[in-house]
Amino acid sequence: MENVIAKTYAKAILERNDFEFFYNNLILLSSAYNCEKFINILNSYEVKQEKKLELLLSLLDNVSDTFKNFLALVINNNREMLIPDITKELSEQKALKENTFLGQVYSKEELSKDDIKNLEEKLSQKFNANIRLDSKISDNDSVKISLDGLGYEISFSMQNLKAKMNEYILKAI
Repeated sequence: MENVIAKTYAKAILERNDFEFFYNNLILLSSAYNCEKFINILNSYEVKQEKKLELLLSLLDNVSDTFKNFLALVINNNREMLIPDITKELSEQKALKENTFLGQVYSKEELSKDDIKNLEEKLSQKFNANIRLDSKISDNDSVKISLDGLGYEISFSMQNLKAKMNEYILKAI
């Protein structure tokens, strides 16, 4: 249900002329949701809605009246906890609109910038889209590329390769 509500807010923001302004402010606000104390304040029944609005606005430098009204609407409907979900939905919709997708490369060691750039170029050609990859460290020996927006995932592990080679050799004998 919350996902549907976040999509509704995101759709309304996407149609605005000042979309980038809203989007950038929401990204800033979403980063505050990583702090447990911040979430506790927003979830507290003792903190009035006006104070919650003041808190959110205090995190931003440049706020328009329309953005203030948007935040007031979100808070009045007790949906301030949906701001990260709204931001995530906006990111996904913006990526679709710009034909840009973000993915992750999981490997045991950090990949070099050249390796990541090479993978981005090859995947961009394959999917006819702009692909951006983040390198993440994993604890297993496999290499995995995941593009959630495109529903694409590929993994390669030495263990699987060895098992298939052994299987092939046994069949050949």
